[in-house]
Amino acid sequence: MVTTSAVSLLILIAGPNADPLTTPQSASAIATFRRRLLRIHGAILTLVALASALVTTIGWKTGTGPFGFMQQNPMVWVGLIQAYLLMTIIAVLLIVGSREANPRKWNVVGALAHCPPLIAALSSLDVFESMAALRLVRIAITFHFVWFFLETFAAVYPDPSH
Repeated sequence: MVTTSAVSLLILIAGPNADPLTTPQSASAIATFRRRLLRIHGAILTLVALASALVTTIGWKTGTGPFGFMQQNPMVWVGLIQAYLLMTIIAVLLIVGSREANPRKWNVVGALAHCPPLIAALSSLDVFESMAALRLVRIAITFHFVWFFLETFAAVYPDPSH
């Protein structure tokens, strides 16, 4: 059974006009792609950022899990919690921005949001290798590159209606 909150979340992500029978036909395919990409990206980013904030906090407080090491070095948690909560704000802005008349600038924000984690990961490969976490980091790098390129494509692809 689908709960009311799940339906509300789907409407928030997809928008009230997600049904192809009710979507205005005047919107170009690229405009529709931009909006949907922002909504999906924002929803995924919200979930990932909040889950990461929760997991790091549990690791810091209990000393267990992949972030248990933060109990001995709590300043790591201070930086991570800020980063995750700032990413949550960006995620919400992507969803809100998807409803603007010209959401293209929010695709730029969506692309740029992946630059700091990519820079950090790519410049720290030796650190991750020493922690035996290189495979996991490669998955994260791939994830960030995919979203970076999708959002960049949405931002730079010309709109045929203009």
